[in-house]
Amino acid sequence: MRRFVTFTAIILFFMISCASEEEGFVSEQGGTLTVGTTEISTVLSPLEPSAFGSNDVLDLLFMSLHRYDLETDKMKPELAASWEFSEDLTSITYYLRDDVTWWDGTPVTAEDVYYTYTMMIAPETQYPNIARLRFIDTVEVLGTHTIRFSFSRVYADLLTDSDIMPVPQHIHKQSAGTFGQNPVGNGPYKIEEWVPGSRLVMGVNEAYYRGRPPFDKIEIRYYFDATAMLNDFTQGQLDIILNITPAAAQRLSGDENIVLDRRPGNTFTYVGWNLKHAHLVDAEIRRALSLAINTRGLLDSIFGGMGTISNGPLPPSSWGYSNDVIPLGHDLAGAREILQSKGFVDRNRNGILDKNGQDLVLNIITNSESSDRVALLNAITRDLEELGVQVRARTLRTDKFIRAIINRDFDGFVMGWSVGEKIDPTVYWYSDETRGIYNFISYKNETVDSLIDQGVAMLNRKKAKGIWHVFQKIVYEDLPYTFLVVPDAISASHKRVKGIERGLELGSAYAYWIPRSEREAVAVVPPPVVEEIVTTPASTPSEEPEPEIRPILRPEEVLEAAARRETTAVASVQPESVAVTTPPPKPSITTRATPVKRVTPKYPEAARAIGASGRVVIRVLVGVDGKVQEATILSSFGNPACEAAALAAAEQWEFNPATKDGVSFEQKATIPFDFRP
Repeated sequence: MRRFVTFTAIILFFMISCASEEEGFVSEQGGTLTVGTTEISTVLSPLEPSAFGSNDVLDLLFMSLHRYDLETDKMKPELAASWEFSEDLTSITYYLRDDVTWWDGTPVTAEDVYYTYTMMIAPETQYPNIARLRFIDTVEVLGTHTIRFSFSRVYADLLTDSDIMPVPQHIHKQSAGTFGQNPVGNGPYKIEEWVPGSRLVMGVNEAYYRGRPPFDKIEIRYYFDATAMLNDFTQGQLDIILNITPAAAQRLSGDENIVLDRRPGNTFTYVGWNLKHAHLVDAEIRRALSLAINTRGLLDSIFGGMGTISNGPLPPSSWGYSNDVIPLGHDLAGAREILQSKGFVDRNRNGILDKNGQDLVLNIITNSESSDRVALLNAITRDLEELGVQVRARTLRTDKFIRAIINRDFDGFVMGWSVGEKIDPTVYWYSDETRGIYNFISYKNETVDSLIDQGVAMLNRKKAKGIWHVFQKIVYEDLPYTFLVVPDAISASHKRVKGIERGLELGSAYAYWIPRSEREAVAVVPPPVVEEIVTTPASTPSEEPEPEIRPILRPEEVLEAAARRETTAVASVQPESVAVTTPPPKPSITTRATPVKRVTPKYPEAARAIGASGRVVIRVLVGVDGKVQEATILSSFGNPACEAAALAAAEQWEFNPATKDGVSFEQKATIPFDFRP
């Protein structure tokens, strides 16, 4: 009982501290902030968040119960003024602010939170993050501004999993099918103009509970071509650009008027080894291969030095990360000594090490759509061939790549995993395949299993850190993966943008500002001619609403999205006991249609005669054969000649069709065309 009393006292202390008034905005007001991003949104609803990309724009339009503060490492109040845990820690009671209204002036109440929760768990909603709600037992409205979440068991992420971003019940009930296209929120900004796939213009919500935010407007411009976005930024047409490549960052680094925001990324890249391979089952051989791969060279040549060398299954951005694990250096001579001690010698003098009459040959694969992964594979091939290992490198389309790793059709594969605020590596590392569904390498370590069980169950984060430190060390020393690099997350802004000291994030843009003396007129023009297209994320044929447009996915995004929808691992009822889970089903693997033939329309003479310019966005239906079955205009600037040219070009595009579990199905995709004289 003493443990519960102590923990409850801590919670009550925090509850009192979080009830204080939120600080207002202290800055110069006025002007417009213009943001460029490749994170394309076509639906804006907390009930339909993207399962693959950033949902930060929702933070400008809607309020959550609370939000995580990176600076203090704590949850800060937002819609909930305060909250308290029950003595046995199985429920949380939230006390909502009574001064928050929806954009139409209707007060936000506990009924809105309850309604949103019921919609999240409703099968027809197909909520992509449903797994995090599976241990919420009941939700009760206790008053106009009071609501209680009760859980079926105690575990480390009660606050995270109950952090609902509500929608207005009185509006959503009447327009559930179209709410994502015409949302009504309660955040610092509200929508003034929205052309899906092109731009989103937001104006101030004068009734926002913290007061009037600095900018009169925030405009987000969506780009399908990162080079075009970079060009517009350097020409001063954008104030901020998000999620840029190391190459783009290097191009900007010499400009004293530009601020680069580089933060540790949350994705570690690796080579996963098939531990059922006759040689790769030996940890010493995996060590030799790892010593031969020049990770520093990979970081410098492929990522411009913008990142860190990976030292295990937790990236530096994770709160559970340990910097006490020292990465292996590049030691080709040491690698040769290990292989020689294992009986590998080039007996037939063909440049390849052999043993028992067989050359040491490894089949290593990656997905062809990711240029950095292909570059990693090529560099790794060179390093291992210098060691005397023959590498048969293959690049596969994402759907075929995922099939190959699920079927263990590889000796090694190059991929990455992301680690968010919630640490739960069960699906990647657990020995039991009913829980370690993405343990494609057949790694088995009972100590690691036990550490995972303890770590996800731990309520005390300081104690949990110690567990994750040991987990990281053991996995790194076992080397089931050769851990490569963790690329930085990079964004950029012009120096005129203030308030960015904590980092550049779209969800924090409501607190940025530009001094009146430094404001510049940003031209309102569409982005330049598009070189690449973006297709919709995966969906089951005619079972789900059309998802968001996104750039070509990396395979881990497909797998992680499937895991978020269907799996989780949590603790049992005692706060620091061993985790108990229900064996999850294998998630379905779906990949999107990707273009293989692009046709760019010519600028019509009829449009040239009047100087017409703008963007036409075409929505196409891609058939099971990859051909365009139909094409319609999604949005346009109103010139008939340009519309006709865009439609004619779109009809000629060809795709690798979308697949679910290897079977092709029809899927919609969106193609933007820009026309200029």
